[in-house]
Amino acid sequence: MGHLVTKRRRRALAAALSALGLAAALKGAAAVRDAPAPAPAGPASCAELSPAALRGRRIFHHGALASGEPVEGRLGASGAALHGKAAACAGCHGRSGDGTSEGGVAAPPLTPEQLFAADRAGGAYTAETLAIAVRDGRAPAARELHLVMPRYRLDRAHLDDLHAYLRCVGRDADPDVSPEALRLGAALPLTGRFAAAGAAARDVLAAAFAEVNAQGGVFRRRLELVVADSEDTLDGAAATSRLLDQRVFALVGSVWSGDGDAAARLAADEVPLVGPLGSGLPASDPGDGVVFHLQPGLDTLARVAVAHLAAAPAPTGAGALLVVHPAGPRGDAFLRGARSEALRRGLPAPVSFPFEPGRFDAAAAADAAARLRPRAVLLAGEGDELSRWLAAPSPSATRPRPALYAPAFLMRRDPGSLRLAAAARLLLVHASPTDEAERLDLLSLSSFLERHRVPPRHTAFQASAYAAARVLVEALKRAGAHLTRPGLVAALEELRGFDPGPGPAITFGRNRRVGAYGASLTGVDPASNDVSPVSAWVEVVP
Repeated sequence: MGHLVTKRRRRALAAALSALGLAAALKGAAAVRDAPAPAPAGPASCAELSPAALRGRRIFHHGALASGEPVEGRLGASGAALHGKAAACAGCHGRSGDGTSEGGVAAPPLTPEQLFAADRAGGAYTAETLAIAVRDGRAPAARELHLVMPRYRLDRAHLDDLHAYLRCVGRDADPDVSPEALRLGAALPLTGRFAAAGAAARDVLAAAFAEVNAQGGVFRRRLELVVADSEDTLDGAAATSRLLDQRVFALVGSVWSGDGDAAARLAADEVPLVGPLGSGLPASDPGDGVVFHLQPGLDTLARVAVAHLAAAPAPTGAGALLVVHPAGPRGDAFLRGARSEALRRGLPAPVSFPFEPGRFDAAAAADAAARLRPRAVLLAGEGDELSRWLAAPSPSATRPRPALYAPAFLMRRDPGSLRLAAAARLLLVHASPTDEAERLDLLSLSSFLERHRVPPRHTAFQASAYAAARVLVEALKRAGAHLTRPGLVAALEELRGFDPGPGPAITFGRNRRVGAYGASLTGVDPASNDVSPVSAWVEVVP
């Protein structure tokens, strides 16, 4: 999306232009007067898109069919293939269909006035002539369209869907967008074990939106928060589904596990989710889609641990890294991150020690470490696995355990745990900075909470919710007064180095849905049992 041609598409266009030695501007196709066409749809008739137009919008903005399959197109004589978002009409013609120009290539407007007006030079387009132009690259009177216009592989039903949307492009409105208000949803646990944390996040989101509303809202729209109870779970899939049934415009600061069905529903309804809450999410950067993560995932935390380890001299006789991780997608992602960074650093491939979630045998894991004599252990978990590892007796009285890295969210901060962590040479990997600037950001959050009379509790949830609200509000402002979900996604993709307050600076992109690739490390001082920084923010390559 956005007003510029994608990099991939630009490369394909350049290859096609080079092949023919052309750099001419793309000219609009003339249409024959083969049948009277209805007048362009007016704003009122586009306020709620038909099912066909909704399917056509996915083709136009995302290069995707309703089934989720990518659209495919080919460029003129070069035959260069384009798939998915690289083939989306909006990539060249703009998300409002107003046309763009870049690098000597001009993409004409595709607005209803340009295509379907009765007084259009050459006559208004019809469904038939539009299908021929899109699929075969031929304008009426058999004139070939410019070679940079892809020839799309779409059947007639999909072409009819695209035709239906083009009658409303630039005029369509999304559900729950009115001149006065914008409904935003959050799936949070309000009952059960995690109720206090969910209520803490809810109160921060409500206070953040209240502050925006007191300043006049976003383009005079009041932000309304709708919260669905995820009950005794941090999954959020069922609550997300209920929010979509209530037709919220976007989700923000929701608990999220990456459930496949919930992700498919978000994508199908084109509902962005900004700043999902969850320990160590995402498992990896999806590169596309509507879920925008603010913090690095478990794979990135593992990569930073390996990068830090590689910078230190290896002990004599030390073997490969040992990765202790739960079986399943999240643990597998942790292992993949460690392996990919070890490969980049020229280190031996890490050894995997998987365990069934909820059934971690710390003694067996320590035994394996004693046999392998690894350079270090990277441990991930979903419960008290770190505490069990720290409490397990060492199998060897003569050889100390190797250095240990673990995500910071696994660490308990009671005095006994801190003493064990210091003895084990534990290094904690944080998804947020731990420097002075971050401390000031947390003080700013404390001031915000005090100003809105929100009691400070479950700081990690409150900080994440605050950052998610700030990122969403910034993107809403950049999306403009004519607000659509594709427009919001495009605005999020344009964020570069945005400071959300607590947490790392956020950078998204057309093929980037994780805002930060890095982490910081802390350790426990054996003398004082205080947690202190070991490294500044460590960036890794996306």
